[in-house]
Amino acid sequence: MNILQMIFSIEKGGAETYLYNVLDNLKEEISFHVICDHEGSAHTKLVDRCDDVSIIRMRNVFDMRAARRIAAYCRDEEIDIVQTHFLRENYIAVLAKLFNPDIRIIWTIHLIQENNGIVRFFNRIFSRFVDRIICVSRAVEDSLVKEGISRNKTQVIYNGVDTDYFKAGDSSIREELSISEDALLLTTVSRFNRDKGHDFLIDVLDELKNHMENFKVMLVGDGEEKHFIQRKVEKYGLENHVIFLGHREDIPEILSATDIYISPSEMEAISFSILEALSCGKPVMATEVGGVPEIFEKGDCGKLVPFGDVKTFAKAIVDLYNNRSEYKSIKSNCRGIVEQNFSQTNMIQETYNLYGKLNLK
Repeated sequence: MNILQMIFSIEKGGAETYLYNVLDNLKEEISFHVICDHEGSAHTKLVDRCDDVSIIRMRNVFDMRAARRIAAYCRDEEIDIVQTHFLRENYIAVLAKLFNPDIRIIWTIHLIQENNGIVRFFNRIFSRFVDRIICVSRAVEDSLVKEGISRNKTQVIYNGVDTDYFKAGDSSIREELSISEDALLLTTVSRFNRDKGHDFLIDVLDELKNHMENFKVMLVGDGEEKHFIQRKVEKYGLENHVIFLGHREDIPEILSATDIYISPSEMEAISFSILEALSCGKPVMATEVGGVPEIFEKGDCGKLVPFGDVKTFAKAIVDLYNNRSEYKSIKSNCRGIVEQNFSQTNMIQETYNLYGKLNLK
């Protein structure tokens, strides 16, 4: 089976993590090809993961030249299925069917967005020519149905994490960063984008220092909002509490040292980072947005708080950490929730089954 993955560029985010998981776990059964618009910051990570990586410029969502080239590529490489990951690629893949009607298409929706009327209209039209739409959560599926896309087209396949890689183990992070063993250690891992809620988190930490003094927060990641957040930390006098770690590859070790994982996002379709923290056995404090509550439905793994409610979020952190019996009970649930509901094995098997069904059409 030959499958073409179309993604605008390879950066550092959930869609890329999803793509790596699929490529790494199915490359023995499937010949994978990837087309990007340009080389992103993490483009080199693709080279050893698939049979071919090509660049085809996709200037806009209705780029007919790109559609012709992709149709020809699919014909030349005998592509069975095209899987796309964002709006531009979604539309161009459908347009490619004008030149190669045999193309079968899977849209993969990683985000929940408030689309305007024009985008909603074209989503409804273009979705009619798609064979299947993978939604990474029920919240994503519901948002598409609300736009007028048929539920007959959609299928929920939850993101999954590698539980063999993300597991609690020995960690030297506290020693590396000179954090005492008795300090409450909070962590969040995400790019510094506005929708990830770092601005809100700093407000929460400013409130938290009114309730406790001995806490540290590790902010892992980079992004365009980072300098703004650094200035806000200085403005609020939180320099002794907040540690900016930048991009790190040792996430399991960081999570192993963590007491509570924090997800302050304004919107999440479903969070790889939350699942990774749970897989490492760490309770999660998260905003009640998007598909995040679907994780908490599977078992008691932390606390959900409305986005923007600073006082409630800070109090929930204090209450969970100070109630040691509740903390230990929740901690004991975390890894099992991922193993049973959000494992990489489950995600890969469901995705492979879908490929097989479409390839038999």
